[in-house]
Amino acid sequence: MDALQEWIAFHLAVGVEHFVIADIGSSDGSYAYLRELKRLGLVTLVRPSGVDDTSSEPFSSEPFVYHSLLAACPATLDIVAFIGVDEFLLPLDEHGAQTMIANKPNPKRLPNWLGEIFSNPEVSALALNSACFGSSGERFRGDGLVIERFTQRSSRTFRYNRFYKSVVRPSRVRHFDNECHATLKTGHYVDGEGKPLQVVDGRPGVSRRVCWQGARINHYAVKSVEEFVLSRVKQRAGSALTATQGDAYFSRFDRNTRKSSVAKAWASHVYLQALSLPSTSVFAVPFYAPRQSWWRKTLSASLSWWRHARYAFVHSRSAPLKPPITAWKRTWPQQSRGLLTQRGVLLQASLSVAGLSPVNGNVQLVCCWQEGVECVLPVTRFEFTDGESTSGTVHFRVELPVRAGNVTLSAVLTTETSEQRIPLERLTLMHDASAQELQASALIGQQGWLFLDQDTNASLYQHLGYISLRQEAIDNWIAYAEQLTTLSIQANANVLMVIAPSKEKVMHAYHPYPMGAVTPVDQVVEALPDAFCLYPEALLKQMGDDAYHVTDTHWTQQAAMRVTCEAVSRLGLAALEDAERWFAEDEYKVVQVRGDLGSKLNPVRRAATPRLNSFDHREHKRYDNGLPNFGRVIVWENSDAVLDQCCLVMGASSSYMMFPFLVRIFRRVIFVHSAGNVDVSLVHSVAAQVVLVQTNARFMVAAPQVTWSLQDTILEKTEGVSMEEHTAAFAQRMPAEQTALAGWGVDKWNDCLPEGWFSA
Repeated sequence: MDALQEWIAFHLAVGVEHFVIADIGSSDGSYAYLRELKRLGLVTLVRPSGVDDTSSEPFSSEPFVYHSLLAACPATLDIVAFIGVDEFLLPLDEHGAQTMIANKPNPKRLPNWLGEIFSNPEVSALALNSACFGSSGERFRGDGLVIERFTQRSSRTFRYNRFYKSVVRPSRVRHFDNECHATLKTGHYVDGEGKPLQVVDGRPGVSRRVCWQGARINHYAVKSVEEFVLSRVKQRAGSALTATQGDAYFSRFDRNTRKSSVAKAWASHVYLQALSLPSTSVFAVPFYAPRQSWWRKTLSASLSWWRHARYAFVHSRSAPLKPPITAWKRTWPQQSRGLLTQRGVLLQASLSVAGLSPVNGNVQLVCCWQEGVECVLPVTRFEFTDGESTSGTVHFRVELPVRAGNVTLSAVLTTETSEQRIPLERLTLMHDASAQELQASALIGQQGWLFLDQDTNASLYQHLGYISLRQEAIDNWIAYAEQLTTLSIQANANVLMVIAPSKEKVMHAYHPYPMGAVTPVDQVVEALPDAFCLYPEALLKQMGDDAYHVTDTHWTQQAAMRVTCEAVSRLGLAALEDAERWFAEDEYKVVQVRGDLGSKLNPVRRAATPRLNSFDHREHKRYDNGLPNFGRVIVWENSDAVLDQCCLVMGASSSYMMFPFLVRIFRRVIFVHSAGNVDVSLVHSVAAQVVLVQTNARFMVAAPQVTWSLQDTILEKTEGVSMEEHTAAFAQRMPAEQTALAGWGVDKWNDCLPEGWFSA
């Protein structure tokens, strides 16, 4: 995440509502990025000319830049803070410590505290002292937020901490003496204690003492060596700044004498706010030119980076509003125009409510784009009507996790005694042919752990707890379980469903975003019979870091072994201890794995992981139709297996890690990639004693089908595929004799492959 996005997201999290930013001649794409924020109404953008921003000293900015900002300041902003893009306005309590609510930072602290300071009509300006943060010994730019990476600061007595930045009533400012201090028309300055500001004689902008009560300015002046050098090269190109002066500046501010994680506690809030902002990576540039921000009152939000795309509303129908809703206004998407985000389409709208306080989750916006699934979208901010707490307007700036299709929006109003759902609007979105489809991407978490970003299953929103299943979707799961139970009796097979927990659920301590209380998989597991379903979340959590690959969404082979043994035990085929002893002598070798997540980064990222080295299940593979993903069929036979039984696996990608262990347990293993969908005719044909139905937690927004057809899937995937295409893409193919195929009961599904499918 780029520093500018973090800077804006941080200030949104602590209570900022609007920004007035001066772009002082940047040529790196920053202006284009800020223009996107302006289109949303978040930023008032100013681009003054003739600014000399080449000096390295604190008082270098020309005062007329501030006059341009004051002139551009919207009349609705009554309090204005002047800070730089490397400065973070951090709320603290009266003792200079973090303010918490239920062990989480209090986002209302800063606006409430400033309201108290400026409630005195004589106060026209507030001085906030700095806390200078050093490099924390980091030479290169690492993963994560600035507030996460740099947690070592100077001592309070460091002389540069006496510099302050000003929070002012803009109408009372006559002019700025420098970037720290304003000359006022009326009123006076106070410090964080509300006491008259004491300035060093002849040095406005430098206080006699450092006050960190109420709030302070965290100043990340240098960051890592790499970031400092790159920023100096870009900012000072063509200036008289020498390398020696740059070294002196770094040495002066690289102070790491105190540990401070107060700002880091805001990280999860910042990540959530970043979901509502464009990413500067779209423009492939870092940001350094703008120097000022303006702010007021309170805000919180959710979204990520976007690109422009033409959008057509082939249908947009508003439902009649019902009390207590008095107005519904959508500003984005607009007719025939919208903003694509990384995870879908930007929605910006407001909802006015009478007679119901729009706080504490009383008003929610629900988005439905899939039958039985709903997404509760977070409120960006709320405001009361005429100061009354019983009426007001809630604002939303969020991603709809869909780029095309039907989307239904509803408001859910909750009181102590009832819940009311009011339809708002139905949209039919259809993007043009040039717009890219939704692509899954990787999130970088703590200590380099990678996680799946949004995909077609809205995985990130599932993790956040935004996605939930309605009763009809849960009923589909119950019916699915009942159908499989009936099938197990008819086929005389032992059936067990194995659900692979999501990596973000098990390894949530490393995930950048907070985990929601309830996810769809929790709803389904609670509804299904215990004997039918194995959901090994607790088992994998016990394994710690050994449960998942750092750079892959899937569990490790060690985790797959534990789950396989648990499944054998649940099926009554062997005691758990005996099953684990079967693999006690396995040997593993540490290898570098890029995985399905590491492959999504540029450059590709790899991480060390143990891989089974003493057994290769491919030596026992007898057939493979080579289809990628859905429709793939593989058969193994192992005469040395523990059990003289056949196991049919109707599974998903997590099944692949189980192959080395299943092949040693069962004399014959037949795998069909179906993600839990079941072809009843196949179950009867292969006559397996054991049927494992395996799926991944993120797929559980919809129940699989027992009416699924493997033949139709194979025909659909192979239709129109040229010999060159399948020769290049399906390198894993392995043919088998017709008699063997018939003996295994899979000849029907081999015969539907195109002629010459297994030819070189």
